[in-house]
Amino acid sequence: MMQKNILQVKEILSRYIDRFVKEYNIKLIYIFGSYAKGTNTENSDLDIAVYIDGKADSFVKLDILDELVAILNREDIDLVILNNVDAELQFQVIKYGKIIYMENILTKVLFESRVMSIYMDMEYFRRVQYEIGHKRFLKAFEEKGLSRRRWPN
Repeated sequence: MMQKNILQVKEILSRYIDRFVKEYNIKLIYIFGSYAKGTNTENSDLDIAVYIDGKADSFVKLDILDELVAILNREDIDLVILNNVDAELQFQVIKYGKIIYMENILTKVLFESRVMSIYMDMEYFRRVQYEIGHKRFLKAFEEKGLSRRRWPN
């Protein structure tokens, strides 16, 4: 049966959570994307992010994904290992996602505060990078004879 909402996903995972998190050393599990927003449809994939204790190589990711596919009885799972992605994606997951498992509150607070600190430290550089890219984009359009006046508001 396809899960209709985040509560159904959480309920199914709760049956297996103790063994699952112990086997893979999982400290945090988030649902993000359309299921977290409550805008999922029957065609939506299920976005899951996990934070694990220790090294998270590609084989670990495949093992966790295989386990989730078996537990939830669905193939359309997009798994993100938070240990392996940049602070921008980590920040998006903790800002817009819903936590469905945490080993303890201290683990959650330490992880999320570290992510927010790194993300905020990089804000200036993201803004400069955006401005440079935007200026290059406008310059390229002007060199091709295109004008901003032709752009719709």
